[in-house]
Amino acid sequence: MLNIYPPSAFDVYKKIKIHYSPSIDAACDEIYKACEGVGTDEKTIVKVLGPRSPNDRALIAYRYQELYNTSLRDLVKSETSGDFGYALQLISMSLPRAEAYIIYHAMKGLGTSEQLIYPIVLGRTNEELSILKKAFFEMYETDLSVMANDDLSGDFHYIITTALQEVLVEHKSSFHTREKAEEDAERIYKAGEGKWGTDEGGFVKTLLASPPKHIRHIDEIYTEKYKHGLVYAIESEFSGTSAQALSFYVRLALDPWNTVSELIENAMNGIGTDESALSAALVRYHPYLHKVKHSFEHKNKLSLRERVHEETTGRYQELLMYIIDAPVSIGEYA
Repeated sequence: MLNIYPPSAFDVYKKIKIHYSPSIDAACDEIYKACEGVGTDEKTIVKVLGPRSPNDRALIAYRYQELYNTSLRDLVKSETSGDFGYALQLISMSLPRAEAYIIYHAMKGLGTSEQLIYPIVLGRTNEELSILKKAFFEMYETDLSVMANDDLSGDFHYIITTALQEVLVEHKSSFHTREKAEEDAERIYKAGEGKWGTDEGGFVKTLLASPPKHIRHIDEIYTEKYKHGLVYAIESEFSGTSAQALSFYVRLALDPWNTVSELIENAMNGIGTDESALSAALVRYHPYLHKVKHSFEHKNKLSLRERVHEETTGRYQELLMYIIDAPVSIGEYA
C-alpha cells in the first residue's frame, strides 16, 4: 500500500501537538503580508508554497489557520480560478484535505469524474483512509462512504464503497501463504473467467482484501494456471472506469512507479489535457516523484518536467514546475 501522507497529517489525526519551526512562521507571515489589503499577491503564495515539501506545505496551512484564524485555502479560493486556482488550492491544504476536496468535487460536479476518485481510494492503508474520512467529514459534514453510496452507480459504486468500508488485512506471512494465494486465484477465476457472467462481489472483494505482496503472488499463480495475469482477467470481465479502477489497484501492486507514471501521462494524453487529474496526481504522489520520474522518462523518452512543461502554460505551468522541482519527503511502499 502507498503511504503518501506527511508526518504532520498523522500528528493532527492523533491530536499530537505540533511544534512549528521559525521558517514555517516566516512563510505564514510572508503570505499574510502579501495578501493584506485589496487583492492577493498570487506570485508570493506560489513562491512560498510551490518549492516546499508536502510536509512543509501542510505545516504552513495548519499554522496559518492558528495565527490568523482564517483558512489559507479559503484565501486562495477567493482570489484565484481555473486550473491555476485548483492546483494552488490543493497545495494550500494538508494532503488529507486536498484529497477530500478532490473527491467531493469529483462527485458533486457536472457528472462524476470517476478517474479522480479511484486513485485516491484504492491502494491505501487503513490508517490513511481513516484520516481521509475524518478530513472529509470535517470539511463537508457528511460521511464519505454515505456520499459515495448515494452518488456512484454500477460496478464502480461497488468497488469504491467496498474499498471504503472493508478493512484491509495487512500482509502476514503466516496467513498470506502460497496456499492462500492459490485459493484466491481460483476464487477470482471462478467469479470471473470461469463463470457464465461475472460474480462481481466475489471478484472485487477477493482482490480488494489482498495486500500488494499477496496480489503479486496471486498474479503469479493465476498466470501459471490460466496463461495470463489478473489485469487481463479484469479487462475481460469489467469495462470502463470499473476496469480501470481494478486494473489500477492490481498494477499498483505489481509495478507501482510505472502505474503512477502512466496515470500522469494519461492525464496529458489525447485531445487536450485533463488539468484536474494532472494537478491531483502531481500533488498526491509527490513523495514518490523521485521514483516516478525515472519510470516516466524511461517509457516516454522525455522527462516528466519537459512533458508537463509542453502541455501547460502561464501561471499554471509555473506552479507545476515548482511542484515537480520541490524537495521530496520520501514515501513508504508496503
